[in-house]
Amino acid sequence: MTNMMKKFRLPFKGTTLFLVLWLGSSCAYCVDNTLHPKAEEHNAFCAQYLAQGKLTEAEARCKLAIEFAPKYAEPYHNLGMIEHQRGRIELAVDRYKQALSLKDDFAEVYNNLGSIFLERQEYGAACDQFLQAIEIDPGYVDARANLALCYYRERKPTLARDQYLRCVEQDPELCDCRQGLAVLEYEGGDYESAKANFQALTNICPDYAQGYYNLGTTYLKLGRCQDGFDEFATCLRIDDQHLECQQNIQRAYQCLNLKDAAITKAMADMSSNPGDPELHFKLARLFDQKKDKEQALRYYQSTIQLNPQYSEAYLRAAKIMDAFLRAKDVVELCRHFVALTTAKDFPGERSWCIQRVRDLQFN
Repeated sequence: MTNMMKKFRLPFKGTTLFLVLWLGSSCAYCVDNTLHPKAEEHNAFCAQYLAQGKLTEAEARCKLAIEFAPKYAEPYHNLGMIEHQRGRIELAVDRYKQALSLKDDFAEVYNNLGSIFLERQEYGAACDQFLQAIEIDPGYVDARANLALCYYRERKPTLARDQYLRCVEQDPELCDCRQGLAVLEYEGGDYESAKANFQALTNICPDYAQGYYNLGTTYLKLGRCQDGFDEFATCLRIDDQHLECQQNIQRAYQCLNLKDAAITKAMADMSSNPGDPELHFKLARLFDQKKDKEQALRYYQSTIQLNPQYSEAYLRAAKIMDAFLRAKDVVELCRHFVALTTAKDFPGERSWCIQRVRDLQFN
């Protein structure tokens, strides 16, 4: 298993899998087919306490719900969740099975049972549970994401890819599925497709450091050293303890093999301290002086991301955008620059920005 797949699920959920709370009020198997209102009330409180991590309070409420409705499946499911969080796995399994004995089409229970088997590396049993959940509810995207992961760990990449594709189709914003699909494409050598999905992942989950690491690694595979360097730098700005990004930003720096001594030194300095806006601005100015506008703009923008009060970076970026005929961006950047400066500090530059905004808006 690659470092990519080892880490990819943890930032999005509290465990390695999607475990689902149930707040439902239906009870097809209750006595006389009627749910006691107190049972529903206590179960709702149980689920709320469980979501807050208050396991003792949640357990008490679920047991009260069962007293009012002994054949009510939902509190047994929530009790299974409670025992699962406590690490008492056999008790969790028993509770889940009690829930299924009362309601055999309970998709969430099959999903959560599958998560237990997956944690035990009992992949065949785990996949069967996730499949059962999806058979009951074909739109159950969390169960489909877990099934894809199960197939991946079972070393069935074709089946895993099919489920990841369906998962992305059902919910394009679900980071786990986008990441899983990208990892499979990367491992299969389809780096362009992997790049597209890792890019989508970083757009959807912009605070997920591992996504930038994966994207940077993919860029290196494609021979795009500068892009790889930038993604590793972003990764380290989010998580400065990310060991793999620390190691790979040096690889990307070596891959660049820059001949300009000043830029080479600035790159080396930035690889050691990627969160320093001054180093980003210095590098941007060097590229600007070399007439490499695209690279200069990249580092002016990263300067602004690191320090939104860095007024001169807005001005420099606005001038490049103006050269690129990107009027909307010029207006936005100039407005920031004017708001952050005074006429005393930047008289000529402020006048240029103010006039440029007027010209662009008038046209």
